[in-house]
Amino acid sequence: MNGGDDQFADSLGRLGDDEVRALLLKAAADHDDVARAVRLAGVAPADRIASLKSEVDGALRTRRFLGYRESIEWAQDAAPVVDELANQAVVAPSRDLLALVERAIGHVVKVILKADDSSGTIGDLARRLLEIHEQVCDAGVADPVRLAKWMVRFGLDDQDFFTVDPVRYASALGDDGLAAFRRAVAERLTAPRVLFAVSHSEERLAVLDGDVDRVIELLGGDLTRPYRFIRVAEAMLELDRDDDALAWSQRGIETMTGWQVAQLYDIAASVLARRGDTDAVLVLRRDQHGRMASTSSYALLRTAAPADAWPVEQAAAREVLAARDRGALVDVLLADGDTDEAWRLATSDAEWDPGEHRWARLAEAREPSDPASAMGVYLRLVESTLTKADKRAYRVATTDLKNARRAAGAAGLSEEFDDYLTALREHHRRPTLIAMLDKAGLR
Repeated sequence: MNGGDDQFADSLGRLGDDEVRALLLKAAADHDDVARAVRLAGVAPADRIASLKSEVDGALRTRRFLGYRESIEWAQDAAPVVDELANQAVVAPSRDLLALVERAIGHVVKVILKADDSSGTIGDLARRLLEIHEQVCDAGVADPVRLAKWMVRFGLDDQDFFTVDPVRYASALGDDGLAAFRRAVAERLTAPRVLFAVSHSEERLAVLDGDVDRVIELLGGDLTRPYRFIRVAEAMLELDRDDDALAWSQRGIETMTGWQVAQLYDIAASVLARRGDTDAVLVLRRDQHGRMASTSSYALLRTAAPADAWPVEQAAAREVLAARDRGALVDVLLADGDTDEAWRLATSDAEWDPGEHRWARLAEAREPSDPASAMGVYLRLVESTLTKADKRAYRVATTDLKNARRAAGAAGLSEEFDDYLTALREHHRRPTLIAMLDKAGLR
C-alpha cells in the first residue's frame, strides 16, 4: 500500500457500519459500476450464477450506437461484471459459469459491431473475457465436443475480430473435441473463399501436431517477405526446436530486407542467449547495427557487449551512426551523457538541422554548462513554433519561453530576455497566445 491507501484504510476503519452503508448507497446511486459491484458482492454463493446472468444480460448489452466517449464509459460500467466473472473463474469454475462467460463474450462482440471502439476499451473487455474462458476451461469443466462447437461458431463463423487457438485449448478439447474442431476446419477449407480465421486455425493445428513440414508450408508460404520467416521461426520456438528457429531466423536475416528483419535478429539472439553463447550474441548485434543502424540497434549492441569490451564497440558503433544517421548519433550521445560531443555534432554543420525535438533536448542538456547558448536555442524554437497559429503551438512556445527565461537568468541575460518578450508580445497580438503568456507569468 502507498501512503494514500494507508490513509484511506485508516479513515475507513474509523467509520461505523451505518456510515459505511450510507456512503456505499450514495456511491451506488451516483455510479452504475459501483451499484453493480455492490449487488454482486452481496449475493449468496448459491445464487451467484443466476445473479451474474442477470448482470451479464443487463450490463453487457445495449441496443444503441456508442460513440467514442460512450464506448469508454460503457466499458467502464461493464467492468465490475467482468471482474466478478474472473473471480468466479478462480473460486468456483463450473460448466454453468463457462456457458455464462460464452454468453458474455457474445454480448460484448455484438456491442463492438455497433460502437466506435477506436479507443479499444470494449475490445480489451472482450479479450479479458476470452482469457477468463480459457481459465475456466483449464479447470476441466468443459464438455469437449460442446467446447469445439462453440470455438467453431465463435471463432470461425460469427465474427472476425478475435481468434481462438486450438493449441491453447488442446487439453480441454481432448481427442474428441479436437477431432470435431478439425472436421469443421477441414470443411471450411473447401469454401471458395477461405477466411483468415480458418487458415489461422489450420496453421495452429499443424503446430499442435508438431508437423514441421506442414508448419513450414503453411506459415512460410513463398518465403518472399520477412514476416514469413518470423512466423516459421516463432513456430519452431513454440515446438521447442531452437536449432530450427535459429536456422530460420538466420536464413531470413541473410535473404530479407526491411524493418521486420530486426525481429529475426531478436529471435536468433534469444536462442543464442539461452545457450549462454554471449560471444555469438555480440557478433549478431554488431552485424545488426552495421546493417540497420539506429538508436535501438546501438542500445542492443551495448547490452550484448561485456563492460570491458564496450569502449571499443562504442567507438565503432558511433562511427556507423555518423556515416548512416547523424540524428541517431546525437540521440545516443545525449543518452550516453556525452552532451559536449552531441552539441558539437549538432552545431558543426550549418547546413544540417537535427530537428526541433533534438534541439530541445540539446538545449536542456547544454543549459547547465552554457545557459546563454541554450537560451538561444529555446528562442529559435519559439520563433519556429509560432509560425503556426493554434493552441498546441502556443502551449509549446510558452514552455520554451519559460525555459528560455530560466536559462537567461542563469546566464545573466534577464534584461535581454525581457526585451525579447516585449517585442514578441507586440509582434504576435494573438488573444489566445497573449492569454497563455499572461497565465504563465510571461509579461
